[in-house]
Amino acid sequence: MSLPTAIALLSLLVSAFAVLAVGAVYARLRALEQTALNPRSALLADEVRSAPAALRPTGGERSTVVVQLNNGCSLCHVVWRAVAEYAAAHEFGGTRIVGLFATAETAGTFPEAPAVERIVDPDQWAALSEGYTPCVFRIDTAGRVTDRRFVYGDTDLPALLAQLAPAPESSGSSRAL
Repeated sequence: MSLPTAIALLSLLVSAFAVLAVGAVYARLRALEQTALNPRSALLADEVRSAPAALRPTGGERSTVVVQLNNGCSLCHVVWRAVAEYAAAHEFGGTRIVGLFATAETAGTFPEAPAVERIVDPDQWAALSEGYTPCVFRIDTAGRVTDRRFVYGDTDLPALLAQLAPAPESSGSSRAL
């Protein structure tokens, strides 16, 4: 076998290995996209995420919506205003709305919002942290994180909040007579 033939076969072998490696990476990314990056789910395929007990619904509430914020991002202030306005404009019959902050200094940079409960606790903040803020979580009565949404600049905040914390239907008929 000549040297050029050996080099050609070796490069063919390296190319075949590269194609297999790219295929494996693609398959892993597709699996990740369908589990952890799915905006409809906060759960990994093999992991059930639990929230700290203080963030669970209390009394007769069915769920808690937790908005995790920090003062290092300007988008967090936009999200806080949207949550405060949404919570003030709607009556939630079974959903607790909570703003979660890591420090009192951070919480102090956000204006008062009477309709939103504030919790300042670095341990609870770290327990929910995904490494990105702002992030919105829905927690059920068992303490399971049933939904997690990352909020971006183009996120429709009123629609997101309506999905996670729907206002109860009015008792009257919506039919015109």
